[in-house]
Amino acid sequence: MFFRPARPDEAAFLAALAVRSKGHWPYPAAFLARFARTLALTPDVVAANDVYVGEHAGEVRGFYTLLHRGALAVLDDLWLEPAEIGRGSGRLLFEHAVARATAAGSTVLEWEAEPYATGFYERMGGVTAGWTDSPLGRRMPVMRLPLSRGPTFSAV
Repeated sequence: MFFRPARPDEAAFLAALAVRSKGHWPYPAAFLARFARTLALTPDVVAANDVYVGEHAGEVRGFYTLLHRGALAVLDDLWLEPAEIGRGSGRLLFEHAVARATAAGSTVLEWEAEPYATGFYERMGGVTAGWTDSPLGRRMPVMRLPLSRGPTFSAV
């Protein structure tokens, strides 16, 4: 997978990819429509933050958004095209985000996890550090991963 910064003009495409990705899980259409309305992935957000896409054969297969808050980095998005789920692309995106956060000086990565993806995040080393209420009316696990200061991944 090849990684590159997202362009602001890709914001709508990436938001639609996030909805398709969430649709991989057994959510009703009305829930997915509410999710789509809550997405705040605008061209300004893409321009102002660390948003990376993963491509294979010239096609965007997934993306993540990393928010830098000093020692804390927040993984605000990590979404894959549904056909990529379970094929290792999520691991590659996650490892790239970890490398970017570490290179920026963060010591902790934190994120609100899609409940169906907690097993994936646990395999990546994340642990549930708490819970938060989602604007979609449910509890979401807040996960955390301590970041090492030494060499981690080569995907920067």
